[in-house]
Amino acid sequence: MQPKAIDLEKNSNAMLLLALSSLLKDDDVHRADLAQLLHKEVAGSLVACASLGEMMRHELAHGGDIASVGKLLVSLDSTLRQTLQLVRDLTEGQFPPVLKAFGLNVALQQLVRTIGENFAGSLVLHINGDEPQFELTSRLNLYRIMQALLKHCVRYANTSWVEVTCRASPEKLEITIDHDGGDSIWKETGAGSEMAIIEARCLLLGSRMQVMRAGPGGSSRVSLVAFPSPARVTS
Repeated sequence: MQPKAIDLEKNSNAMLLLALSSLLKDDDVHRADLAQLLHKEVAGSLVACASLGEMMRHELAHGGDIASVGKLLVSLDSTLRQTLQLVRDLTEGQFPPVLKAFGLNVALQQLVRTIGENFAGSLVLHINGDEPQFELTSRLNLYRIMQALLKHCVRYANTSWVEVTCRASPEKLEITIDHDGGDSIWKETGAGSEMAIIEARCLLLGSRMQVMRAGPGGSSRVSLVAFPSPARVTS
């Protein structure tokens, strides 16, 4: 017997506006945080490096000894390394380097490990096959979808296990997320706009997300299929 699909909230104009408002708010918060980090941490560290460089030039110009110049050089090296690590962390937040270097499969393994560290239950990932040749933007979109779905699943206290399965072929990628959080986690207050954003991301891939009852005990399944060349999704 085929699992019965569960209808998510209808995308009324009000729901779409709520989703758009939520997305714009998150984007504004992200831009403000990023600007503050770039100004306070990155720019501040570079100013410190410039000051250390000037101090070294001053010491050398006025006959400073090797020991004093060496101490300044050590400080400069340490500050540069810290700044480089900060830039790497910021870059990873925008586009995880592993997505480009090693692909979606490895990035999902890393994502599951990260989310699992703060989840008291069981979070398991199964990957079968090599992923299709997605464009980088599509790969990032898929990653963001999975990130949002997994965080949504583990957020609720009644979720004790989550099982992710990715079945890949050159033509498509099939993803299922089974969990015991029940159907209600997709209908909680505030979930509608979040799901609308995820569905919009799915639309970019030419795919649709489905939430279905997968088995006894209140377990549910989220499924989607993504293609390397997005197909037109019709209503």
